[in-house]
Amino acid sequence: MSTSTPTGPARLHVPVSASDVVRAPRVRYVGVDLARFLAIAGMMATHLVAISAMLPGLSPFEQTAGSVAQTLTSGIAAPLFAVLGGLSLVFASRAPLRDGRRGAAISGILIRGAILVLIGMLLGMMQVPIVVVLAYYGLAMIIAAPAILLPSWAIAGIAAVLAVAVPPLNAMARSALGVVNEGGSVTFESFSGDPAGAIRGLFLTGEYPAVTWVVYLLVGILIARVFVAATERGSLRRTALVAAAAGAAVAAAAQGVSMWVVAHLDRFGFVLPEGVDPEMFRTMLVSPTFGAPFSADPWAMLVATPHSGSPLDLLRTVGISLLVIGLLVAIFDGGRSRREPGFALNVFRSAGAAPLTIYSLHVVATALLVQPAMEALMLQDVPDPGTLPWYSIGMPAFGLQLAGAILIGAILAALHRRGPLEALVSGAVRLLTGQRKR
Repeated sequence: MSTSTPTGPARLHVPVSASDVVRAPRVRYVGVDLARFLAIAGMMATHLVAISAMLPGLSPFEQTAGSVAQTLTSGIAAPLFAVLGGLSLVFASRAPLRDGRRGAAISGILIRGAILVLIGMLLGMMQVPIVVVLAYYGLAMIIAAPAILLPSWAIAGIAAVLAVAVPPLNAMARSALGVVNEGGSVTFESFSGDPAGAIRGLFLTGEYPAVTWVVYLLVGILIARVFVAATERGSLRRTALVAAAAGAAVAAAAQGVSMWVVAHLDRFGFVLPEGVDPEMFRTMLVSPTFGAPFSADPWAMLVATPHSGSPLDLLRTVGISLLVIGLLVAIFDGGRSRREPGFALNVFRSAGAAPLTIYSLHVVATALLVQPAMEALMLQDVPDPGTLPWYSIGMPAFGLQLAGAILIGAILAALHRRGPLEALVSGAVRLLTGQRKR
C-alpha cells in the first residue's frame, strides 16, 4: 500500500470517532512493537540497573549506570508501556467494531483487563523487589473500555479533566489517610486481608493508580486513531513525524516549567520545614515517588516528579511517549512500500509483540535471581553490595535478562508465533465473546 505524503502544511488529523478508523485495512505497525520492546527493556533497566545508584558499595561504573538508567527509564518506561496499551485497545477492538459488535468490542477489553488483574495478583505473590504493575494496568483498561466508542473530542476532554483533577485529589486523599503508598503489588492475600485498602490502592493510592493510568490509555487511543487514519490516507510518515515533533515540544516545555518551579519555590509561597536542606529537598522533588504529587498545593502540580502523576509529569511522559512512538512508526512503517521486516528486526518486533509474556518472565526471573541475593545482603553484619552475585543487579543482570527477552523474540520470530500469554488472553477473549480468529 502506498504511503506517499500529500502536499500542504503538516498537521495532525484526529479522527472524530471509532467509525473513522475501523474501515482502514488492518496493519501491524512494526514501530509500535519496537516501542513496546523499548518499554519492557526500560522497565527491566529500572528494576535492575537504576537501583545501583542507591548502593554506594558498588563500583563507580555501576553507580553511574544506575544514575543514567534512573534518568532515562524511571518514571518513563512504565508510562510508555501504558500509552502503548491504549493503542492496543484500538487495534484489538477494530474487528468487532467493523462487524458492528460494539458490545463484543467492549467486553473483549473488559476480559483482557480482568485477566491482567488476575495475572498481576498471581505475580504479586512472589517475593520480588518490584511493584507488579499488571493489576493496576488491568483495572485502568477496564475503566477505559467504554472510551473506544466515544468521539475523539470526548476522549481528549476526559483525559484532560482527569489529568488536572486527579493529582490534587490523590494527594489530599493520601494526606487524609496518612499513607504515602498503599497497595504495593496487589495479591489475593492483600485482597482478603484488607479488601478496602487493596481496592483503594488500585484505584487511587497505589504506586500506579488506575485513575492516573487511564489517562495514558486514553491518549494511546487517540494516537492509534490518528495513525490508522493516516495509514488510510497514505500520510503515515508525515503524521508520525509531526506527532514526534509535537511530543518533543510538549515534553521539553513540561520539563522546562518543572525545572523553573523547582528553582523558584519561594515565589509560590512555599517555605521549607526547619532543618530541611534545600538542595536535598530539590533532589527529592525530581526523584521517583509513589504515584501522587508531594502535596495538593499548586506548586506540586507544576513539578514533573517521576511517577507522581502530576499534570506536568503526565505532560512530560505523554510527550516522551509520543516522541518515541512517532519516530519509530515514521522510520519503520512510514515508507512508500510496506515490506516485511528482515529476521533481525523481526526478532525485536516479535519480542515487543509479547510484552505480557516477557514482563511476567522478568518478574519471575527477578524473584529467582535477585530477591535471594538481596535477602542475603541484608543478613550481613555490614551489608556490602559488592558481594552481590553478578547476575543479581546492575548492568550484567540487565544484560542477562535482556538477552533472554531477545531470545524469546528470536524463537517467536522463527516459529511465527505470538507470545504464549498473549495467545492465551486472545483465545479467552475469542471464546467468551464469540469472535472469530482472524
